[in-house]
Amino acid sequence: MSPVAEPDDPMRAFTAFWAETSKAMINTAAAFMQAAPAPWTPPQSVFDEYRADLDGLPPEAFAVDFAPLTEAWTASLSGRATPRQQAMLRDWQDALTVKARLGPEYYADPDGVPTRPTPRTLVHTEGPIELHRYDRADAPARGAPVLIVYSVINRSWILDLSDDDSFVAHLLAAGHDVFMVEWGTTTPGEDRTLEWTITQGLHSCVEAISALTGAPAVALMGHCIGGSFGAMYAALHPERVERFFALTAPFAPAESGVVAFVSDRERFPVDQVTAASGLMPAKLIRHTFLALKPYYELTKWRTFVKSLGDEHAMARFRLIDRWANDNVDIPAEVFRPYVRDVLQSRRLVEGAVQMGGRAVDLSAITCPVLTVLGEDDWIVRPESALVLHEVRDDQEGDRVIRLSGGHLGLLLDGKQRPRWTEISDWLAGEPAA
Repeated sequence: MSPVAEPDDPMRAFTAFWAETSKAMINTAAAFMQAAPAPWTPPQSVFDEYRADLDGLPPEAFAVDFAPLTEAWTASLSGRATPRQQAMLRDWQDALTVKARLGPEYYADPDGVPTRPTPRTLVHTEGPIELHRYDRADAPARGAPVLIVYSVINRSWILDLSDDDSFVAHLLAAGHDVFMVEWGTTTPGEDRTLEWTITQGLHSCVEAISALTGAPAVALMGHCIGGSFGAMYAALHPERVERFFALTAPFAPAESGVVAFVSDRERFPVDQVTAASGLMPAKLIRHTFLALKPYYELTKWRTFVKSLGDEHAMARFRLIDRWANDNVDIPAEVFRPYVRDVLQSRRLVEGAVQMGGRAVDLSAITCPVLTVLGEDDWIVRPESALVLHEVRDDQEGDRVIRLSGGHLGLLLDGKQRPRWTEISDWLAGEPAA
């Protein structure tokens, strides 16, 4: 419980009220879910996950301190606001204006937040798919060209967030020749399929890289769903992949918890969802994540209020917020088979998926595999990420890096920066120090 406020401390009283109200909202939602009819009654593992989340949060996680903002208002009314207080009020007003215009999940105006600071050039297209090559110094490349295959849910620029916070820029500085796949715009009812995406779209990108660099194979990196796509490609074309890096990528259904519950076939009729609009709407995915863990939005609100007036903190907050809301519609026939074969069954793991008349056999991947997973990743559970190694029986050269934190920990947690060098060395084929 929050401490009892003194009678002459109204801001402390409001902060305590906010914290208790937040907890009450979460408890009410849990009670509602427990009373829901089958098949919507969650298993105990769902409540265990929620409880673990809440127990893992510090006591002040929902205690938003509005006192500095109130002081800034008071100082502004009397004409005595400092530059920091004036910035706080501007940040607050800007966020509320954006929320009123775009929706409550937004804090930053997408048009006012710059992205992708690292220069790059479009070097190949295949239908709506684009292949970009990042500009680098004219020097011998280190190792095989690195091809990054990002997820299809959000944009890839989380890997190139800012001048001071870019995994792409790190790879370039480490001497790699870096390419990025962009999936392009989806139109309702388009005929792009998962099979075409892998066998034609992704394969054409690898061939284009070979033509540009003379390299017979690439070092393939895939993040989240992009990691699943990359593994499918490496299984079909092992001779074209020299090394494979899977970053928090799923290969089988989650065994328990929130994701296992909502991805179950009875609760997520993917055929009906995609048939209704001819695609998987980006905002439906975004709002689903918001609904599954609403308390994360409450902690985000606390971070926002705490960042008011801090130019550096607010700039980074806006970047991440814009990325989180920069969602992508997914072609129906890309999303449906992926969900059925990877998230709702073990068909991919069992070699039951066919592409181009061939079975996609993950054990056929011949190159070394590096898996990076988040121990606290609720989106891609560690056991789902590790399935790839189980199928391959941990072949020589394979590695697993377990990080504390969640789905984006490697990219956003400053404490993980030393791992970037470890990974770039691995991509170059150099032994671990």
